[in-house]
Amino acid sequence: MTEPSEPTSVVAPGPGTPSGPPPVPVAPAVVAPPGAPTWTPAPPVATPHPLPPPAPSVPTPRRRNRGRWLAAVLVPVLAIVVFTGGVAVGGAESSHAAAAPDASLGPSLGLIQEAWDALHKNYVDAKNLNDKDLIYGAIRGMTDAVGDEGHTSFLTADEAKAVDQSLSGSFVGIGVQIDSQQNGDGAVIQSIIPNTPAEAAGLQRGDVIVAVDGTSTKGMAIDAVVSKVRGPEGQDVTLTIERAGKPNFDVTITRKKFDLPLVSWAMVPGRKIAMIRLDQFATGATKAIQDAITSAKNDGATAIIFDLRGNPGGYVNEAVGVASQFVGDGTVYRSIDATGVEKDIPVQSGGLATDIPLVVLTDGSTASSAEIVTGAIQDAKRGTVVGEKTFGTGTVLGRFDLSDGSSLRIGVERWLTRDGRPIWHEGLEPDITVPLGSTVTPVSPDDLKDMTAAQLAKSQDAQLLKALEVLKGDG
Repeated sequence: MTEPSEPTSVVAPGPGTPSGPPPVPVAPAVVAPPGAPTWTPAPPVATPHPLPPPAPSVPTPRRRNRGRWLAAVLVPVLAIVVFTGGVAVGGAESSHAAAAPDASLGPSLGLIQEAWDALHKNYVDAKNLNDKDLIYGAIRGMTDAVGDEGHTSFLTADEAKAVDQSLSGSFVGIGVQIDSQQNGDGAVIQSIIPNTPAEAAGLQRGDVIVAVDGTSTKGMAIDAVVSKVRGPEGQDVTLTIERAGKPNFDVTITRKKFDLPLVSWAMVPGRKIAMIRLDQFATGATKAIQDAITSAKNDGATAIIFDLRGNPGGYVNEAVGVASQFVGDGTVYRSIDATGVEKDIPVQSGGLATDIPLVVLTDGSTASSAEIVTGAIQDAKRGTVVGEKTFGTGTVLGRFDLSDGSSLRIGVERWLTRDGRPIWHEGLEPDITVPLGSTVTPVSPDDLKDMTAAQLAKSQDAQLLKALEVLKGDG
């Protein structure tokens, strides 16, 4: 997803897997575009079981472009880290409120009241109905019906806090990136963050979390799973794990606070090629990439493999900063707001690797801000994209906080690549398509540090091996 940033500088969990939003890091607050209309809900129809009156709206300060997502939703990296794509909203600071429906929607809204009354009058256990759960369910239903999968979404107060923290770079959790399973049952671990409780507990990529503290995750939204896995530092959480070839088992892990390493890099054994991996476009991503490029060059790198596989996005201003390290001039991406106004977002000057040979690695979970960077490099013909089609997150999120701390993430802008290619629901096709089996664990920079050239040549990471082939004469 593409997310915003602090109120001082305005700015897009996604998505999850190829069949759903990427592992959602989700992010800080987003806001409404300038001039967004405001509205006051009509009073509920008088009935025996009136809907709870709406709380007064709480204006949210407009934030400046900070850089996903996307996404999606958080669709979503938790630490647990969950990502939903990138989030960004540009413009001067301003307040916003939800927009009012026109009068013609009155009868339609009345249907909600009718359904509310029918449940309270006729449900066999009506006395135990939880009005807050019903209201939240209705809101989730509305955002799901929009069809902006992985981006436009509803978050409870706890989920919103988790999203905000996930892009801050510091977490309390166990240290895994998760996403929804293809069939929607349970949450699958996409990666294990090094030096975290999850790694110490022996969790593995591909493990499925089927229950948290005894509560099944079947049918549970990924954000809800994340909220349950995360919790106070020093407290235990028990996960029920499904692993291929083994009976389900429980593992109890103590939550811990730690900083998420945004970037890792290593020299390819036997080559003058640096492999640089960016896990999410959280705060500080641009600086971390700059540091990695500088260190790699100092170690003799004459070419770069930029690994964006599994990257769910984050702040759009970080996407602009990262893309500008590789693309020397022109536009990073184009944005189109709800009124149809289009603008180009320019490359920032001073990039550190604008002429070095480059390959970008992508897969079906490369989303939102990661797609912005991939598209900019591809359209500028600055590098070769190798791997699989990206997720297809193409909206920038606005965040609308509700009075109880919950919030709506709404796609307020659509974005295109610098050449005008749409990404939304389509994704980016790589220049060279190389599939990677679902059981294959991609080689990471940390893996490279302990590998010989012979061991790398025998690895199953066909995408990395193809990238090395593309750069055969460059390092």
